[in-house]
Parts: sequence; C-alpha cells; structure tokens
Amino acid sequence: MQYDDHIKQLALFVWDAVLHLPLDEEETSPPVGQRTLSACVHITGAWNGALALTCGDGMAAESAAIMFDLERAGVSISDMQDALGELANMIGGNVKALLPEHCHLSLPMVVEGIDYSFRVPGSRLVSRIPMRSGEHRVTVSLLESDAVAA
Repeated sequence: MQYDDHIKQLALFVWDAVLHLPLDEEETSPPVGQRTLSACVHITGAWNGALALTCGDGMAAESAAIMFDLERAGVSISDMQDALGELANMIGGNVKALLPEHCHLSLPMVVEGIDYSFRVPGSRLVSRIPMRSGEHRVTVSLLESDAVAA
C-alpha cells in the first residue's frame, strides 16, 4: 500500500484542526545544526512499525503555545515535548485506522537535541513526507518493521 498521500492528508488535517496553521508539502532537507525534536509512536499488532514527527524547536514551541494557550516566551521544553508527542499521537492514530485491524498505538516518545540521528532499529522507511508550516520544516515518516511474522 502506498502511504504518502494518506499520511500527507492526515497531517494536513491534524495541523489545521489542532493548530489552525497551514502545512504544505515541500521537498527539503532537514536543517543541520538546529535544535530539533522528534516524536515517535509505535504501532503494533496486525502491522508493526512506527510513525515519527520531526521539527525544529521553533515549530514545537509554536505548537505548544497554541495547544496549551501559553505565551510563546513562557513555553518550556516539556511543553514542546508534550505538544509534539500529542501531534504524533494524533497523526499516528489516524494512520493506524488505515492499517489492518487489531493494531495498537504506544505512548509517544520524544527526543530533542542538535545534530542527532533518529532510528527505530529493525525497521525500514516506507514513507517520508517533508512539509513546511510557515517558516518551519516538519517531516512525517512511517517506518515498518523488517521482522517477518512467525
């Protein structure tokens, strides 16, 4: 199954419904040397993999300010992590609905830093959608487990 169009539409829907911000597809490379956050939810059951959402700290701060009705200057790293984790959870939950029945979604995991690599061992990338919300880059990725069902 080709997931790109579905994931793009789900991300656009969540961005608009929750943040009321535009989100446009854009072919760009992720920024280098910028503080970045990645949120991941695992999907297990009839299909196994993960959905990851990655953006710079500016987009994470803007998301937290909107979601939690905070002044942008008062947004903490915990607020950014919570907001990005919740956005990944919403997009992942909608992706899960496209998959075979009896799949479960994990709690979100969020990492942040500068110049780090993000990897889900034992998986392969099946979809990577680079997008832009205003001046901020956002990437949604879907990874599928390489493990063969026994």
